[in-house]
Amino acid sequence: MRRHRFYLIAVVCLLTSWAGYVLAGRLVAQVVAGRFGSVLIRLGQGNVSNPIPFVQHRLREALWLATLVLLWIAAHGLLDRLIRARIKYSRGVVHGVAGFVCLNLWIYAASNTALFWGAMGIGAGIQLQMQFHFKRILLEENPMSRRAILVGSSQTRAQINEELLNQRLGTNFWTAKLTYAGVQGYDLLLMERQIRRANPQVVICYVTEGYFYIGPTSATLPYFFQFRDVPDGWRRGGFRYFLGKYIFAGLFGDLLPLFRCREVLAQRLFGPAIINLKQLQYDSSLQSDLEARARENAAAFHLSGVSDFEKQAFEDFVARCQQANRQVILLVGGYNPILARQIDPAIRADMMRFLDRLKSRYSRVVLVPQGDLPEQTPADYEDLTHVNRDMQRRFSADLADRLPKLLSQGQDAR
Repeated sequence: MRRHRFYLIAVVCLLTSWAGYVLAGRLVAQVVAGRFGSVLIRLGQGNVSNPIPFVQHRLREALWLATLVLLWIAAHGLLDRLIRARIKYSRGVVHGVAGFVCLNLWIYAASNTALFWGAMGIGAGIQLQMQFHFKRILLEENPMSRRAILVGSSQTRAQINEELLNQRLGTNFWTAKLTYAGVQGYDLLLMERQIRRANPQVVICYVTEGYFYIGPTSATLPYFFQFRDVPDGWRRGGFRYFLGKYIFAGLFGDLLPLFRCREVLAQRLFGPAIINLKQLQYDSSLQSDLEARARENAAAFHLSGVSDFEKQAFEDFVARCQQANRQVILLVGGYNPILARQIDPAIRADMMRFLDRLKSRYSRVVLVPQGDLPEQTPADYEDLTHVNRDMQRRFSADLADRLPKLLSQGQDAR
């Protein structure tokens, strides 16, 4: 009797909440946005153009996730009634398995909401997976008729300030940063499926040699690789370069969403130190002598079969953008001159031939040479790869000034 009363009260409350959302959800969102609009924009990390729909979508997500929790509880109750007379000693095991399945289904549903990813990040530092999906979902909701994404490695993140671009161009053009540290050509191809969901009209990428010439890495395999990618990866010969443990991590995460979200959940529960420990250990091991580090890092750049594999994947990413009628703006970037001087010039020449070929093959590609971008000196860098905040502001302001012309070039090509 108590269980039936609980279900009745829960269903009535949930139905009442859904009815209230349908009838007054917009009004509630207006009230909340009117009082906390500036705070919500700040929490949106520069990706909220209008706080009213932002609040309304979060209300709907909260109700949807609460509904799934109630269905989860009801499923356990129904399962208990079915097995009570048939299973005497292992009901706990059955419920445990069923609960694990339901938890993964709930995580899968939750991972398609900005509410979940926002909750994973507030107060817990920066986590790439959380940042990527949070911003992607907000971009999907953005009502702007023209939307752009910044893609690529941490260099794109360091070079371009999306908030500054949105302040300068946000009246009819909105930008979101969907970058991921360590991204190479094949990583971008894996991420294209996620990017496609946001349906951007423009893709902007800061391109350097690291996308093609430093050997295979595992930046996105554990988070984006799925079973559907196996045939294509096999056809490309990618399994000769991928590390097996990262492939299995991606496939296991495709089966179990809880496994794929394990890092953000651990960070939310135990704080950012649990996730950033390896990075802190790596940072502490770096030499303070930039010249010595530059010589060491430069040795990792070389022409090989891996670079051909990464370039082909990058080209296929561009081709998919062209098929979707997206304009691709490639900003030819570089590194701290201390490092750039140590890299074999033949590598830069090979990259430029490849990028020039892309421009000639794909009409929606706009290539901006490094000489047309703001000059960057060693004093503009925090390390060998990433510029400082002052250079980021200057670079972003320059990009905001030139973007209207670059966008018109894409329209002319179309």
